[in-house]
Amino acid sequence: MTNGLQKLGTTMFKLKWWTVLFWTVVIAALSVVMLQVGPKTTDSLSIPGTQAQQTLDRFGELFPDAGASSAKVVIASPEGKTVAEYKDSIASLTTDIAKVDEVTNAVSPFDLEGSISKDGTIAFITVQLKPEGDHVSTKTIEAIDALMAAMNKDGLTVVAGGDLLSAQLGEILGVGEVIGVVVALIVLVITLGSLIAAGMPIIIAIVTVGASMAGLFALSNTIEITNTAPVLAVMLGLAVGIDYSLFIVNRYRTFVKDGFSYRDAAGRAIATAGNAVIFAAATVVIALAALSVVQIPFMTTMGLAAAATVALAAIVAVTLIPSLLGIAGSHVFSRKERDAIRRAQKEKTGPVGTPVEKTIWFRLGERIIKYRLPVFIVSILAIVVLALPMNQLRLGLPTAETAADGSSARQSYDLLAKGFGAGYNSPLMVVVENAPIPTEADKSALRTQITERYQQQSGATPEAIRLMPPEVQRQMMTKPEQQVATYLPYYSLQQIAERVTKLDNVSAAQAVLVTDDGAKGVIQVIPSTGPSDEATKQLVETLRSDTTQQTLANGTKATFAVTGTTALQIDIDAKLADALPVYLGVVVGLSFIILLVAFRSILIPIKATLGFLLSVFAMFGALVAVFQWGWLGIAEAPSPIVSFIPIIATGILFGLAMDYEFFLVSSMQESYHHGKKPKAAVIHGFAIGSRVVVAAGLIMVAVFAGFITNHDATIQSIGFALAVGVFVDAFIVRMVIVPIVMSYLGKAAWWIPKWLDKILPKISIEGDESALK
Repeated sequence: MTNGLQKLGTTMFKLKWWTVLFWTVVIAALSVVMLQVGPKTTDSLSIPGTQAQQTLDRFGELFPDAGASSAKVVIASPEGKTVAEYKDSIASLTTDIAKVDEVTNAVSPFDLEGSISKDGTIAFITVQLKPEGDHVSTKTIEAIDALMAAMNKDGLTVVAGGDLLSAQLGEILGVGEVIGVVVALIVLVITLGSLIAAGMPIIIAIVTVGASMAGLFALSNTIEITNTAPVLAVMLGLAVGIDYSLFIVNRYRTFVKDGFSYRDAAGRAIATAGNAVIFAAATVVIALAALSVVQIPFMTTMGLAAAATVALAAIVAVTLIPSLLGIAGSHVFSRKERDAIRRAQKEKTGPVGTPVEKTIWFRLGERIIKYRLPVFIVSILAIVVLALPMNQLRLGLPTAETAADGSSARQSYDLLAKGFGAGYNSPLMVVVENAPIPTEADKSALRTQITERYQQQSGATPEAIRLMPPEVQRQMMTKPEQQVATYLPYYSLQQIAERVTKLDNVSAAQAVLVTDDGAKGVIQVIPSTGPSDEATKQLVETLRSDTTQQTLANGTKATFAVTGTTALQIDIDAKLADALPVYLGVVVGLSFIILLVAFRSILIPIKATLGFLLSVFAMFGALVAVFQWGWLGIAEAPSPIVSFIPIIATGILFGLAMDYEFFLVSSMQESYHHGKKPKAAVIHGFAIGSRVVVAAGLIMVAVFAGFITNHDATIQSIGFALAVGVFVDAFIVRMVIVPIVMSYLGKAAWWIPKWLDKILPKISIEGDESALK
């Protein structure tokens, strides 16, 4: 493989303009396909195998027509006024919305009971949609947005919620992300000493992101892509694209300074650093692809999209970097370095540059080892403090409750909660089957109830009705009979709903759908608390309990199944709780095997894995403190951590942590094998590898931290988690704890049983330099 990569590097160096043309054509072709397909994302989450999902599927089987998309256009009156004062304007808006393509019906709040708040200040128009494709089209959303904007001019606040938001793709690159890339560029200039050399990793990152985004969106008609997946791919594309390129460019510069020609240096850089990049990328790809073990489709999609981006970053780096190096020539060095290289080549004085022993990194390594015990204790204590909040971790699903302030989703959520209660945004759906079919006795009882209610509303007593003309009596009897025919199928379910209202934390319960015979249907339950509240979760558990279901059945054979946002949350928590140990087992096992083969050591894989777990614990603790507790004021709405973030962040951090372990410890291994004593090898290897690890860590932290400014709370928390995780792993675990532990282990660090050494394949992370031509 080493010779093959060397040949690839020299060939790409020679065919530089053809390689540039190739990647330009690839991105252009993918972009054309993407524009033809049209980028499509979704915020819907499917969790097969869970009770909530099975109930949702059963709901669709029983009432297929009810599965159409729906939305609410929420209206709030100005202070001191009520929506009734705008009745004509609201009626006109309702009529106009009903005429928009893909809208099948729009119902005014004045025509649907329960659509106006008790104080009359907030109301909503119910909109039924039938998209031509899988999602509501952008054209439909924009048409309704225009109608709402016209209403806002009247002093009303008009915002949309529900499926009128689901097709909207969040911000992928904003000011914060751009600042992150600029910081990365500054780090690259300082590290490489040349603006042209620093620009190459940025170019690789841009090509990676462009190709991965175009490819992902080109497939959006074939696979369901969540709103988070593209941003996650951009985040990783920028970070690893820059990092992988940095490793190669840095090694190329070293080879040129050692006296090799530019072309030979390019081949050797790809054969060594390029080999390490492929090794590192393969580790990240396996870790992310392993998310499929969770067996949750949207997590599998995100994992595979991220894995594909990382693989693409490695491919672009090992093919395009040598071409860019060929184009740049000597300009990847500063003028001072170019003069020194030319002088060394002319006078044949040997390698150009400062000896390792005289660098600041060597002196730093000596200091760390000299004061290793107190430094080790302080480092561990710092990680423990960061990790402490982890035991308070609470998980939740992304809802409009955590959407950005000022967004339509957040405004509609807040208005509905204000007008109709916190639980209105998190209704539970109870699918009822085998309910008693209404009997003649039920019909008679219902007739009596409706007749009495009608008489009360009309103000007529039974004696007064008997004195009326026969024609008037018939008219007055016809209306109740029509209502009896309409409401009779709901009779049994509504009786069950009345029992549900007696449960704790239930604000209201209503039978909303029923089959013709009244034996099957759906009861909508409005909790008194919001979707992420523990009391709402307890209500779901109560509704699912055998005791409650027996009470609701009241001696009949009726069965009940519960779904809804909170029910889905409980089920996904349970599924993740089952899957997380399996996933961690895969990741930790993979880590151990890879490091065992790479370093031919028993203790190094154990040390590396424990170090990785320290980084994960610190990442989780910081995430809880900032996004669940609200520290630092970053989270606009502190709330439970989105369920899939811990497992996805763990997978990404694992791959990046192994990168730093490879590049740092491999330098120590090389120094040890070249005859240095264990402690001296640790310091020497640290001095060689730490410069690039520090630069890579700073770049990763800058890029990930840039996403903290994103308006999407999920993206914010992923960016923050990875920024903290990488910072702890690179600058505390790998740069401090690893050299200290290695110095304490001494020769034992490189011990491996002879029988195991014989059966393990011989793999070199940075290629076999002795095999190079």
